[in-house]
Amino acid sequence: MDIQQASLSAFSFIFSLTIHEYSHACAALVLGDTTAKDQGRLTLNPLKHLDLLGTMMLFLIGLGWAKPVPVNIENLINKRRSYYIVALAGPLSNIIIAILSTIAFYLTDSQSVFNSLFYIMVYINILLALFNLFPIPPLDGSNIIYSFLSDKLAYQYSKVVGKYGNYGFLIIIILFNIFPQIIFSPIDIILKILGLK
Repeated sequence: MDIQQASLSAFSFIFSLTIHEYSHACAALVLGDTTAKDQGRLTLNPLKHLDLLGTMMLFLIGLGWAKPVPVNIENLINKRRSYYIVALAGPLSNIIIAILSTIAFYLTDSQSVFNSLFYIMVYINILLALFNLFPIPPLDGSNIIYSFLSDKLAYQYSKVVGKYGNYGFLIIIILFNIFPQIIFSPIDIILKILGLK
């Protein structure tokens, strides 16, 4: 990876993760929870959202993450039953960025730096959307599942996550290093559908 591509990738990653986390905070606020806003996370300032290890992992293994936005489920409209909306807001923002970036890619000169930027934006946002939908705590996919569980199962789920949740990122790193195709193969398929590969 040359310096230009590395710079474009870093910019795309930071921009996309910032929008992702900001979207979670916005959704939570709309649904009645001000926790993220009160803690300064309802902002487009990337420094408030970036996680040092998560950023490093992007360049080491091709996957990264930001600090999870704090949400008090008890403050949400319909409480846990509406939590899936907050969880989906992040991946949905990445899907929207990927669509807009695809359009921009086709509207720019194929030899321009902007064309390269938009391609990378498409790739990174598809990656972030798919990655975050995996049902592994603390990813958004696990929170979506949690929102739809019965009260009994949700209680058991919370106990397990509370006890082992800190190992989530370790599991993710190991899983995607051993089986990278589970995330990168779907990305390739989507890029082919979009005509970008």
